[in-house]
Amino acid sequence: MASPAPATVDELGLQGCLYLWALLTGQQRRLPIAPTKRMTLVILALLQDQGVIEVPWPEMRWEIKPDAQITPIEGLQWRLAWTVYEPGRLLEALDDYFDTLEQTDFTIAVGLRLWSDLAPAEAEHYFEQQLVKHRFAADWAQDLAFAYREGPGAQLNIAQWRYCAWAAVRRGASVAMQNGLQADGLRDSIYQELKRRAASVASGVWSNCSFAPTNPLPENALGRALVHHASGLGAFYWTSRPCEEILLCHARAKAQRLSVF
Repeated sequence: MASPAPATVDELGLQGCLYLWALLTGQQRRLPIAPTKRMTLVILALLQDQGVIEVPWPEMRWEIKPDAQITPIEGLQWRLAWTVYEPGRLLEALDDYFDTLEQTDFTIAVGLRLWSDLAPAEAEHYFEQQLVKHRFAADWAQDLAFAYREGPGAQLNIAQWRYCAWAAVRRGASVAMQNGLQADGLRDSIYQELKRRAASVASGVWSNCSFAPTNPLPENALGRALVHHASGLGAFYWTSRPCEEILLCHARAKAQRLSVF
């Protein structure tokens, strides 16, 4: 059962505001809400629990719900249940909240948790892109989550995990051409290569193995929420491992820039 809806954006809290900003921005600008559909479902579930939105679950869709919206990339239905703010001014209220937000130990902790959640999801999304590019099954991408948990995990940054995903899929494509393995054998071959690459990069055996995107701005709305409103990371989102020290450094730099105006 959903909780009573918060009375203000302040009461919704930083995490809830970041999630809601991502949902509204993704809906408005035709962006994925999060790097993976699984993570988008987590966002919707939390906002539902807070009484901010409604979703049709356990049904897949509402038959009749005139004000229902559908996320443009994931195709998930939801409707705004929060009546505290006019729908057309809700993003403005969230932006005002972020503009007046002070950097504290709590906000740094929320930012670190979000970055830590986004990192493996961003890597999984890239892994899926590479798998599809080489005509492998897209759902093999979930194997990256296992490699992340069982391997070096957050010891690597997102750009390094992207490299490992790229190399593992290329290895799988090579094995497929040479040996013609069945799907199960190919999937395991790719997974083992993914773990091997990650371990080698983490140990320092291979250096300069990272694929940061040309555009440092995340493709998904939640990543943009972190970069814009909870960290000021910029390209460091991809090239630094999630850690408190980096967030503190960028929080101080952001505060110094704001103090000039």
